[in-house]
Amino acid sequence: MEQKPAHVALAEYILAQGMKKQDFAAIVGVRNDHFSRWLAGQVRPARPTRMLIAMITDGAVPTDAWE
Repeated sequence: MEQKPAHVALAEYILAQGMKKQDFAAIVGVRNDHFSRWLAGQVRPARPTRMLIAMITDGAVPTDAWE
């Protein structure tokens, strides 16, 4: 099975958890506008932040999905 792009997996995770995007952005410590660019697939977070996202999502958004 092919891995989903990270920005898609992250958006799906947030929706499935019933979270608000701005709440997840606050958890990882980024501004809402920058987080929106991640979700749009325009930019990707730095590697340490990708690792944090993988940990927070319990692997639903793996670090290597951002590559």
